[in-house]
Amino acid sequence: MKTAIITLISLAIISISACSTTKSNIEKTAEQEKVATLVQAGNFIYNATSANPLRVGVLDILPNGSGQQLRQLGPGYYLSVTKDSLKVHLPFYGRSYHAEMDPSKGGIDFETTAFKYNYEKSKRGYYVVTIKVNNQKSADKMTLNISQNGYCTLQVQSVNRDQMSFYGKIDAQKSDILNGN
Repeated sequence: MKTAIITLISLAIISISACSTTKSNIEKTAEQEKVATLVQAGNFIYNATSANPLRVGVLDILPNGSGQQLRQLGPGYYLSVTKDSLKVHLPFYGRSYHAEMDPSKGGIDFETTAFKYNYEKSKRGYYVVTIKVNNQKSADKMTLNISQNGYCTLQVQSVNRDQMSFYGKIDAQKSDILNGN
């Protein structure tokens, strides 16, 4: 009798763990399909969570500068990509070789329709998205390395500034969420 009860309990535990594994695999596959669709359509928003300037000592001059290279960002810093427009609102920490006349234009902040969007999938399964921007001083080329689950590294290159890196995640545009896509 005890053996039968132990066997039933063991089978119940095994079936429950098998169901949870299957559910997590289904969720993981759905997330990977969502990321693939967003990248291939060229319609997503990248939310930056941390910034990494090229020069380590730059953050020492900032308020509460700890000397660490990685800087955690609050909400509101993004890169929005659609088929016909590119909107960028990111901070900049580093050396600029061209001074702006307006001090409020110190970040990487612009909107444009003059850009080229290309992507390719690597052998390891992540996406490499290259955005070539025309006629912008604060960014010339942006490269996103996007994992299958949407986490991403963004490198921003400029002719007039040091390179910056950002870490974050891509997601669907808010209008896509409202439309149910």
